Amino acid sequence: MGKYKNLLVNIGLFTLNTVSTKLITFLLVPLYTYFLTTAQYGVTDMSLTVAGLITPVLTLSIGDATTRYIIDDPSDKKQYISVGFWVTLFGCLLMLLLLPLLNLPIFGGLGNYEWLYLAYFASSAFNAYLANVARGLNQIKLITWASIASSLASASSAGLLIGLLGWKVEGYFVSLIFGGLVAVILYLVFGGSWKYVALPRKERDRRILKKMLLYSVPLMPNAIFWWIGTSVNRFFITSMLGIGASGLFAAASKIPNVMNMVSSTFWQAWSLSAFQEFKKTDTGKFYSNVFAVFRTFCFLAASGLMLLTPWLASLLLQKKFYDSWPIIPILILAFLFNVFAGFYGTVFTASMKTRHLMTSTAAAAIVVIVLTWLLIRVMGLQGAAWAMVGSNLVMYAIRVVMANQIVKIDVNRPLMLANILLVSVQTCVLAWHPTAYMLVSAVLFLAVLVVSAIDIYPSVKTLSVAVKGKGSRNNHGKHVREMKI
Repeated sequence: MGKYKNLLVNIGLFTLNTVSTKLITFLLVPLYTYFLTTAQYGVTDMSLTVAGLITPVLTLSIGDATTRYIIDDPSDKKQYISVGFWVTLFGCLLMLLLLPLLNLPIFGGLGNYEWLYLAYFASSAFNAYLANVARGLNQIKLITWASIASSLASASSAGLLIGLLGWKVEGYFVSLIFGGLVAVILYLVFGGSWKYVALPRKERDRRILKKMLLYSVPLMPNAIFWWIGTSVNRFFITSMLGIGASGLFAAASKIPNVMNMVSSTFWQAWSLSAFQEFKKTDTGKFYSNVFAVFRTFCFLAASGLMLLTPWLASLLLQKKFYDSWPIIPILILAFLFNVFAGFYGTVFTASMKTRHLMTSTAAAAIVVIVLTWLLIRVMGLQGAAWAMVGSNLVMYAIRVVMANQIVKIDVNRPLMLANILLVSVQTCVLAWHPTAYMLVSAVLFLAVLVVSAIDIYPSVKTLSVAVKGKGSRNNHGKHVREMKI
């Protein structure tokens, strides 16, 4: 039961991290939607979209390899961390050379803020890399406090610069840069990451880099395809409906991002456990029990968030942004399939078969491009959202098939399909909001709750028996020792 205890402890720490940071980001949505126009908000969202595409390419996804090899081969951790640091720095220099490309019309005016974007890119890249180092070194508490401090710094500076000084887009960038720098400083000072960075040594570093790239290079196209699946619709929306429509879609996406509070709370802790426990004999049982709990919380979070969508939208989306609320339930459904696909993706990273990630994500990217181009002409912004649903569903289905060839994850399929159907119907009801749609949504949420309780019961019972069994063995051992005395 030690692996479950470690997972729960790490989940607790990451819960504090995720709830605090995501909540702060969530509460900033009214600030952005009140003080920024739809076009200005579209530019800020475009910056995040571009960074999401370029960062894993320019940095060679080296942070993921650093985490994996620190855990797998701790004796050489200094070499892995040092090589990763220099690769990340090299990626920032490449971004400097690519800045003129931001002036292209497809980026919707992002080139007007190219130097601020470069600073944001660098602070974000090193923040992410040092967080990966901390994960590998099992500095979970440091990740939590660095993330909280970073979010508070970004939020306070955003309120000051955007709300009081009227810096608009400039204030948005500066607040993100400041928050990223705060986290970087904390990692360097309290995590001691700087102690592992040494000047490059040609022969040894080349060998280490080659080893790391065998793991990380397949993650680069995977990251690109993942970005296409989640963000390429912004370019379709911008080119076909305008930057203002892109801003509306971006604002609507903020509420579904609460799904990340469910997945991220558990995600970072789970990836560590998946790496550490993969080679054990009962891996399949471990994955099955964890996924049972994970999908239960995801279904309940998705359905509950849909139920609250109209109220949350009226509270968080100001002025014209409120008109985008019917898109939100569709995006929540898309996020649900996305996090399920992500769970199965850990099978490939834990087994170091990262090429399987690329295959499934590439298929999803093709689907989202085709569906977005087709549906946006017929359904507008809702078409772009439904395209994401189709894409993520395809990725999830492919990964289920491929992952089960490596680790057998047992799932009660009838109950799983029932919950998927219930949440999908709830999505349609809210997106089209017919008469009494809130009542129907509430009934569907209760149905999801009942099905989820039935689904998770066997895993909870198994874990309970295991805990009691261990307790009985411990008590028996204690009694024998007392008899001997």
